[in-house]
Amino acid sequence: MKIFAREFLWFISAVLLSLPIAYLFVQYMSLTPEKSVPTVEEQAFEIEIFFTGALIGFIFTYVMRLVMWAISKTLLNDENDS
Repeated sequence: MKIFAREFLWFISAVLLSLPIAYLFVQYMSLTPEKSVPTVEEQAFEIEIFFTGALIGFIFTYVMRLVMWAISKTLLNDENDS
């Protein structure tokens, strides 16, 4: 049960961290509409870009978690060998 709770917390933190990353991703693209009011297609494209940024943020949060896990396992194994 402890492992499930830890994984659930990592999932929640990854989702929460992906939202600001997605926002920054959209802002970095600096999309502007052709006219003063964006069309439905432009709004849909911006939402697709936002979801793409959120997915990228989610994936890289888990990649960072795996890197931290590998480093901690390596360091703990080195300390046990000494």
